[in-house]
Amino acid sequence: MEKGFFGVRVGTEAGLCSKARSARLRRLQLRRLKSTVAGGVPAKSTRCEERSITASESPWTTASSSSSSTSASTLSDESEPSPESERITTCASHGWVSLIGRRREMEDAVTAEPAFFGGGEYDFYAVYDGHGGASVAAACRERMHLVLAEEAAAAGEAEGEVRRWRKAMEASFARLDGEFSAVVAEQFAKAADKTVGSTAVVAVVGLRKIFVANCGDSRVVLSRGGVAVPLSFDHKPDRPDEMERVEADGGRIINWDGYRVLGVLAVSRSIGDYYLKPYVSAIPEISVTERSEEDEFLILASDGLWDVVSNEAACRITRQCLSGQAAEMFPEVVCGRSAADAAALLAEIAMSRGSRDNISVIVVELRRLEGRWSRKRYDAK
Repeated sequence: MEKGFFGVRVGTEAGLCSKARSARLRRLQLRRLKSTVAGGVPAKSTRCEERSITASESPWTTASSSSSSTSASTLSDESEPSPESERITTCASHGWVSLIGRRREMEDAVTAEPAFFGGGEYDFYAVYDGHGGASVAAACRERMHLVLAEEAAAAGEAEGEVRRWRKAMEASFARLDGEFSAVVAEQFAKAADKTVGSTAVVAVVGLRKIFVANCGDSRVVLSRGGVAVPLSFDHKPDRPDEMERVEADGGRIINWDGYRVLGVLAVSRSIGDYYLKPYVSAIPEISVTERSEEDEFLILASDGLWDVVSNEAACRITRQCLSGQAAEMFPEVVCGRSAADAAALLAEIAMSRGSRDNISVIVVELRRLEGRWSRKRYDAK
């Protein structure tokens, strides 16, 4: 055995063959893999797409919505936007993957809505990691971007861009949490519904700024000039400021197979979790980042990735994929250099490193990387 290109140990004699690729796709148990060019134009088909598993061929792939393909799609170097897609673009492309992994149930959810607000000036990306059930994460997937657009419109431009989005994000999280609380507080609500909740990490990408709102332990990381820059920080019960907040509200942090709120929940902030109010808060932490010419891509993911892959490793792997080096060196394993390919590769590496959770990853390409790969060193900022 020797150390492979991505830091994963691989066999020297196994080789790269079609059998290995088939095994890779089966391991991934792909729920949905989607990639679009800026403006929402589907990419042209490639050889890898023709060999991908479709919904009819795989028992693990669920049906996609009417707006996306049921098969894995990739971006080709030749793909060009049509004239209809010519608009203000905030990102070069995006792709995502959401896997059930080794869990019995799928509780993660993902939303990608390019040009969701401001005539195309803002894109919306979010990862939701449910617990106790999938209902809250699923509702966030369907509602959060709509509620956020409503709140941003209500705030108005007079507030100023930063204040407007801070206010809108706080109001959106509170509004959704209030809706769930109102439902489970009813007299005939099931007790099990009071234990359902979800983390939420939302990134609104504008032309000049990136706004991130986070509740829980999903995470957003920015690759900027070869440096992995976290744009959110996990809300773990043992984080000193979170522990102080919980205890100030009358709760307790108990070390029961890890630090947990009241010995139950392993995150200190989430949407839902009615039975743990007010100790578990739905107030998001919000960060505002000025965009730079050195910004390369964003990675949004649930803890199924971050528990086993560091920020620096995730950025290094993604850059190797987007720059084309991964496909050149391992053509039978990595199909191409799209954001969707990068997201799928991160998910597979997380599984190979023992992740036992659902795994959801969004890669947002902020600008096209160089065709020929140049080595970048990723250090913590």
